This record gives sequence, structure tokens and C-alpha cells, in this order.
Amino acid sequence: MKRMITLDVLRGFALLGIIFINIEQMVYVNRDYSPIDLLLSNVSNMAIIHRFFVIFSFLFGVGFYIFTSRAKAKGHRPIKLFVRRLLILLIFGAIHHIFQPGESLLVYAIIGFLLLPFHRATPRVVLSFGLVFTLAGCWLGFPVLVLGMFLLGHWSGQIGLFEDPEHYRRGVRRIQVISLVLIFPMYFVQELILNETGYVDVALAVGGLPVSVFYVTTIILLIQRSSAQRLLTPLANMGRMALTNYLLQTVIILTIAHSLNWFGTVHRSTLYLMAVIILMGQMIGSTLWLRHFKMGPVEYIWRVGTYWRVKL
Repeated sequence: MKRMITLDVLRGFALLGIIFINIEQMVYVNRDYSPIDLLLSNVSNMAIIHRFFVIFSFLFGVGFYIFTSRAKAKGHRPIKLFVRRLLILLIFGAIHHIFQPGESLLVYAIIGFLLLPFHRATPRVVLSFGLVFTLAGCWLGFPVLVLGMFLLGHWSGQIGLFEDPEHYRRGVRRIQVISLVLIFPMYFVQELILNETGYVDVALAVGGLPVSVFYVTTIILLIQRSSAQRLLTPLANMGRMALTNYLLQTVIILTIAHSLNWFGTVHRSTLYLMAVIILMGQMIGSTLWLRHFKMGPVEYIWRVGTYWRVKL
């Protein structure tokens, strides 16, 4: 039970950050910055941009392990089902890409096929390749970094990190402290790379990785407290419906932006306020939905398409 709560909270937390990135990709902000807009831009550069897709990528890898191991335990052919799952995600991503070109589902579905050779690999092999691709991705760009995080997520599932987090508490704590110490030095390196080379993806990957690791390790440690679990329940509910909420965010943002003719005229502060309101609504809506259903509507379609069974 704790394992699922931890993963759901992480998914919900990732949704908290990703909306602030996507909303600026969909609705161009007014470049006449107010002091508040400038402050929000600086905070975003430090704590949000290129920080949350890494978490989603890691969780995708965890999901790969959980899905294939459970499918195998039930007597299914896990790779066949996972390929079908990726193809359905590819369709979701292709449709979503029409409305939100910066979306990640399409990329995840494509790169997800590269996980298949690692299905039977040992944890040591998966970890080694995961670290290599992650470090290489800091210099080679987004797709390589995504694959690295996929593999590290798969590895964490193999070793049972989310099944027995207490067993790994000391190791997680060490990684948390190291990542915290690295945040500001690596942010300095990020700005140095931006100013000296203009390589945006490289700079953001270098500066963002320690922040992402700090977020994940902090939540893993925090969620082991029962009081934190109760407090973060609305976030976990939103995470249980992560795919539905991710797609729904695009629908809401574009509907409001078109209705109010916000493109290129709205200030960042207004966009961020709208993002906060959307997130609050999704926490409430997800909680109410899950009182009556086991999963979100898009998750249900995804599951039915994977298993070819309506009753699950």
C-alpha cells in the first residue's frame, strides 16, 4: 500500500510542476515583464524548468517494471502487453501533440521501446546503463536523458525501493543530501553554459538533475510518515489519474486561453495563478472521481486497450 501511495504522490507532484512549463509553451506570455513576472521567471528557472519531466521519466521506468512483473505473475506475456500499451500511448501522444507540441507522451512511447531489451537484465546491468545514459544525456540532450531515467526507474523497481523504502532509508538520505549540496553549484554551471555556449538543453539538464533527485528523495522519505500520507492524499489522488489530468490540463488551458484571447498578451503571473487554480480543481475533482471509480477515464481506456477486456 505504501509503495502505491509513494508513486501516486510522486506522479501528482510531477503534475504540479509540469503544468507551469506546458502553460508557457501553449500560451505565449507578454514580454513586458512586471517585477512579479521577473521573480516568477527566476523561480521557474531554478526550481521548475527541466526539473519535472525527469521525475516523470523516472516514474515511467518504475511503471515498466511494475507492469511487466505483475503481468508475468498473472501468467500473461509481459512484453506483448507492454508493446500494446506503448502503441496506445503513442496514439494518445500523437493526438495530444497536435494541440501541445511540447508534450512528452509521444516521445515516451517511442523511447519506451528501448526498454524492452532490458526486461531480463540484472539490476547491476540496468543501473550501469542507466547511469551512462543519464550522464550522457546531460550533454547529448533530452531523448538520451529520458532513456537514462527510464532505466534508473526500472532499476529502482527491481531492487524494491518502493516496496520496502525503509530498507533503503539511509541510502536515500545520503542521495538527498548530496543532491541538495549540488543544487546551487550545478545551477551556477547551468547559467555558465547558457551564457558561454547558448546550449539550452545541455544547461538545463545539468542544472536540473540534482533538483529532480532532491525532490524525489525528499518525497520518498517524507511519505513514510503516516501524517504526511494523510496530508498528501489529495496529491496522491491526482497522481492516480496522472494521464487523465495531464491531458485535461491541456484542454482547460487552451479553452481558457482561446476564450480570453490570451496568446502573447497575458502576463506570467496570471498564467501561473490559473495553473494553481487548475491544480486545486484537479485535486478536488480526482478525489471525488476516485470515490466512485478505481481509476481515471483515460487510464481505463488505456487498460482496456492493453488487455482487450472491458471488465477489469
